[in-house]
Amino acid sequence: MYRAAGRLSTKSSCRVGIRRRLDGLPDQTRQARSGGRAWGATSDRDEICRDFVRWPDAGIGIPTGAGNGIVVVEYDTVVGHGVDGAAALEDLQDRHGRLPDTLQALTASGSLHNYLKHPGAGIKIKCSNSELGPGIDVKGDGGMVIAPPSNGRRWLNRNPIAVMPDWLVELTRQPPPKRLSIRERATAAVNAHRLARMFQSGGAGAYAAAALADEIDSLSRAPATTRNTALNKSAFSLGQLVYAGLLQQAEVERHLIDACSANGLTADDGLPSVIATIRSAFNGAAAKPRRGLA
Repeated sequence: MYRAAGRLSTKSSCRVGIRRRLDGLPDQTRQARSGGRAWGATSDRDEICRDFVRWPDAGIGIPTGAGNGIVVVEYDTVVGHGVDGAAALEDLQDRHGRLPDTLQALTASGSLHNYLKHPGAGIKIKCSNSELGPGIDVKGDGGMVIAPPSNGRRWLNRNPIAVMPDWLVELTRQPPPKRLSIRERATAAVNAHRLARMFQSGGAGAYAAAALADEIDSLSRAPATTRNTALNKSAFSLGQLVYAGLLQQAEVERHLIDACSANGLTADDGLPSVIATIRSAFNGAAAKPRRGLA
């Protein structure tokens, strides 16, 4: 159970273990009676104090991200998690630069939490597990951490929270949505019109038409890092509907190719490569047609 840490100053009379201006959160059981706030998070001082009076042994959770202005970079340990995150973090710093001296906390398993300042509301920092290296986790926008003294955690120092290095911001920021060219926007618009016409005319079952629209819309907006994987997934899912007799193969192929023109995959990898991926996925789907929808 985790209770609110709160937006507290050093003069707070509520002993919550952390007295920094950070919004805190209670556990999920409070979310239903907290106006739908994620984890029931609150910065209301009176509410926080009431929670700790009611649950004096509760732990402290702190949402990370732009709202509280913090990002936490954590490394796991061999003893606690079976992975040497400390070595991976050292390697990361050797390649990019050192993390600044900052506020740090230690967990009972030996994991180290480095608290850093969020770069600002205009930048979204991704939460990730082992993306920067084995055992290196990042708690950014939409994440949370458990703070000392919860569950055997303790502060290692009283350092001020340091600015997040530029190299770390670049490695962890969520890329902005791809700006489509005029040609790509036109292709997407024509594609959407075709799908709407197919749905309205009853050219396919309602489920199949909706599935086609959803897959093509998602594929059209797939980022460069996942476009090929997204194409394979969409082609396989839609191929199952083709071999179930709910969609026409030529129609699906055309929509998939249009989507790849919109997301830039055709321009980067070439049309033959896109078609080869589609056909390969269709071959796999042929053995597993969707059942029970006709």
